[in-house]
Amino acid sequence: MFDAQGRPVKGAVLSLAGQAQGKPVAVAVMDQIDKQFSPAVLAVATGTAVSFPNGDDIRHQVYSFSPAKRFELRLYEGTPSEPVIFDQPGLVVLGCNIHDWMLGYVYITDDPWFAVSDEQGRIQLDVPAGQYASTLWHPALVDMPPIEAGRLEVGAAPIELKLPIAIAAALQPSAPRATPFADAFRKAAHDARP
Repeated sequence: MFDAQGRPVKGAVLSLAGQAQGKPVAVAVMDQIDKQFSPAVLAVATGTAVSFPNGDDIRHQVYSFSPAKRFELRLYEGTPSEPVIFDQPGLVVLGCNIHDWMLGYVYITDDPWFAVSDEQGRIQLDVPAGQYASTLWHPALVDMPPIEAGRLEVGAAPIELKLPIAIAAALQPSAPRATPFADAFRKAAHDARP
C-alpha cells in the first residue's frame, strides 16, 4: 500500500467482499499505551466485541460520538469494563476526555476479509485465490469515507495498491511535552491513591 507520492502507508484498511465460511468472532483489543490508542487503527467484523484495556499507569476516559457506535467508558484504569460490541458497519472515531490529543479509529465492516497495513504498507490476507471487489479506507481521506478500490485478482503474486492522496501527517497526534506542573500533579494524584 502506497500513497500518491509512492511512500508506504500505515493504518490503511483493505477489505474484500465475498462469501466467507463462518469465522469465529473473537474479542479484539484497543489498548491505551503511552497515552495513545494502540493500535491507532483497528479493523473488526460487524458484531465484534472490543476490549479497551488501559495499559498506562494513569486513568483514561474513552468515548466516541460516531453514529456507528456512541459510547463512553468512564474514568478508569486497568480493564474495568465489559467489551463494547460494535454491531453496525461504519467508522468509529475514539477520543479520551482526559487526554485531548488521543485519537484512534475502529473500522467495522461486513466484508469477510480485511486487514490494516503495517509500517511498510504491507497487508496480509488469508483469502482464497480469485477476484474480489475491494474497499480502501485511511483516516487521511477527505471526510474519511471508504473508497472503492476496484476488483482485485488475488493469487500468488503480491498486489500493489495506491491511495489517491499524499499522507502528510502521522496517524496520531503526539502527546504534549510534560511540564513541571503536570509532573507534580501526576505525582500528587498517584500519592493520593488508597
